[in-house]
Amino acid sequence: MLSLASSCLPADPSSLLNSLPKCRTLRQADQLHARFLTAGLLRHRAAAAAVVIRLCASPEPPLRLLARRILLSSISVENPFLWNAIIKSSADPRVAMLSFALMLAAGVPADLFSFSLVLKACSQGPSLLVGVQVHAVVLKANLAAELYIQNCLIGFYAKCGLCELARRVFDRMPHRDSISWNSLIDGYAKNGRMDAANDLFSRMGDEHRNLVAWNSMISGFAATNDGIGEARKLFDEMPERDSVSWNSMIDGYVKLGMISDATALFTIMPEKDVISWSNLIAGYMDAGEVHIAQRLFDEMPERDLITWNIMIAGYVKNGCFPAALHLFYQMRTQGNLAPDVTTLSTALSAIAELGRVRDGIALHEYIGRNSFPLNGKLGVGLIDMYAKSGHLREALRVFETSGNTIDHWNAIIGGLAIHGHGKLALQLFHAIERLPFKPDDITFIGVLNACSHAGLVDKGLSYFESMRKDYQLEPKLQHYGCMVDMLGRAGRLEDAWKTIEEMPMRENDVIWRSLLSACKKHGDVLMGQKVEVAITRRGFWDSSSFVLLSNIYAGSGMWEDVRRVRKIIREREMRKIPGCSWIELGGAVHEFVVGDSSHPMTREIYSLLELVSFQVIYNTAFDEIMCFQ
Repeated sequence: MLSLASSCLPADPSSLLNSLPKCRTLRQADQLHARFLTAGLLRHRAAAAAVVIRLCASPEPPLRLLARRILLSSISVENPFLWNAIIKSSADPRVAMLSFALMLAAGVPADLFSFSLVLKACSQGPSLLVGVQVHAVVLKANLAAELYIQNCLIGFYAKCGLCELARRVFDRMPHRDSISWNSLIDGYAKNGRMDAANDLFSRMGDEHRNLVAWNSMISGFAATNDGIGEARKLFDEMPERDSVSWNSMIDGYVKLGMISDATALFTIMPEKDVISWSNLIAGYMDAGEVHIAQRLFDEMPERDLITWNIMIAGYVKNGCFPAALHLFYQMRTQGNLAPDVTTLSTALSAIAELGRVRDGIALHEYIGRNSFPLNGKLGVGLIDMYAKSGHLREALRVFETSGNTIDHWNAIIGGLAIHGHGKLALQLFHAIERLPFKPDDITFIGVLNACSHAGLVDKGLSYFESMRKDYQLEPKLQHYGCMVDMLGRAGRLEDAWKTIEEMPMRENDVIWRSLLSACKKHGDVLMGQKVEVAITRRGFWDSSSFVLLSNIYAGSGMWEDVRRVRKIIREREMRKIPGCSWIELGGAVHEFVVGDSSHPMTREIYSLLELVSFQVIYNTAFDEIMCFQ
């Protein structure tokens, strides 16, 4: 430890720290620093060291930053104790690596704990180059034979995906403990090397084969498509199980869509924790069984933020946007939990789909008040929300202050495209060429949509070719769908048909529906007949496609074909998804579905609709009479 100063020390720094309010901002950290200076705490090494240790233990990033400032500017440290505290408190792995380098530059020798901390930071980065340099420093310090360091090196190389180097360290160890075996097995499992993991597991002696090794094997097998059976076999053979064992199996079943097996295991699980409930809820949400997921959520004895996020995201994924938003507000009022970036971005997705821009503005204000950064998915979510709600000025304003990733650019380009601002969207696309990142698949979906809505067919064809030639991006199904839509809107139905025929992958019902919509718009019955033959031959029995076919034939007076198509719809029991719309009035969202009369003001709504219809008919008739006079 640091030697104590011989002079009389000022007041206990702990009491001063405890008397101050919690520091959350850099400005408050500067004020705290000033109080330390005026109190004379930083003139004495022992007191300053106590301050640094307390600041390093704080969960607030500004306080941990202040600890580094004090250490580098006010204290002369000769042993690694305080440096280790600084390295450990660094939330950013790069800061931890830099702190380690500064320690060595200051002439302070690293100890075993220093090396373990920096190797952990290198694996989190991950930064293979720095980690290899740290390994070299370990060799120069004659610490390579230390079991603790060897285990850290195995973990570092395994987490960086270099299992061969981890195995080389393992094979050269004169003595191994259970951590050595577990680290390498876990590395093999997480890198999909289950054959090597299984071989090592079978070679383990009983003194090393503990619960951690069994769980690593189970989670590794459960993560593979064909390994769930082997995982269950190991699970059944285990001498003892903990919550990790049960949760690994349940999670494996869920990710493979084997929800009944996951439920059966969950039912007999002796002690269920939050992770168990969350895994099963996520499985039912992925399967579209939102009612079962909600029932499980209601039965949970306790919920954490991750569980709420799974529920809200599940509702959004299944198109239940009002329910997602209701759950979001319920979490804030009843759950006593503060939303994180994932919660807010998911809520923004629901708001964007509903067009509830008032809620979006309120959420934007909440994000600003709580200083959430917009350089990630929150900024993307805000741009998308404003764009889909038609508030393009606000979308552009958010973009100008946060658009530093390709996702931000994709959001604004896509938003401009769907509102017909194709030329501006293309200008932004060309601006990307001056930036350090490149367009991706989603960028070109926005670009092709922009060309489609603006009628820029030739440009769209050029961009489609540019994907392969200039950006080495292979077009996906969505890009071909955009091309069919663009050509169909322009009336080039034969070219659209040719595009579908030349696709390297199997088309879906959405692409055929896009072509049928173009046939209806341009009255091309012959192309509609070709599409009917194609979709029936390929087995696309989508109700919307056959309704479009019926309308195409009806528009040309081909009533025999209309009856034939409607007969197919009846015989195959196709059910058309009813049209649905939302309208926000007085802060409440009203949902209207075709044929639904459940709204409490249905009678008044239809009465007003009849009045408006009568007024339109009257005005039309009056205009015709005036034309003949």
